[in-house]
Amino acid sequence: MSIREELIFIQGESELLNPKDAVDWARGNPDSYLHGALEWDNDKAADAYRLTQVRRLIAIHIVDDDKPHREWVSLSVDRVEGGGYRKTAEILPVRSLREIMLADAMRELERVQTKYGRLDELCEVWAAKDRVKRRGRRNPVQRGAVEQHAP
Repeated sequence: MSIREELIFIQGESELLNPKDAVDWARGNPDSYLHGALEWDNDKAADAYRLTQVRRLIAIHIVDDDKPHREWVSLSVDRVEGGGYRKTAEILPVRSLREIMLADAMRELERVQTKYGRLDELCEVWAAKDRVKRRGRRNPVQRGAVEQHAP
């Protein structure tokens, strides 16, 4: 079975697929694809979870008090070697970094559309995303400009 098939099997007749049930099933099925996709070394898993917690704390607590905007963001170009966060105010004036931030936002919107694309109420949002995407194809970021800002 594939991971998809294993997850569907775990859900069974239930209305919900519960992640705890999936972990328990994977623990009891060490030859499964799901088991192989999970981190079982508790030290590594604990460190990974703490990183996730800190990322969430940065997203929640480092925001502009006057507007609901994050003050620091993680750009995809910075995640290549360890990652980190940049101040949004320092990204926006630098064309190449701003375009990286926009490309990252577009990928995030694509992910959101994959999740919520069946909601007709959001069709105007998807249309606006597509307009921005088409406009961006006409003005691609120059490779050299991006690389000079990479860590």
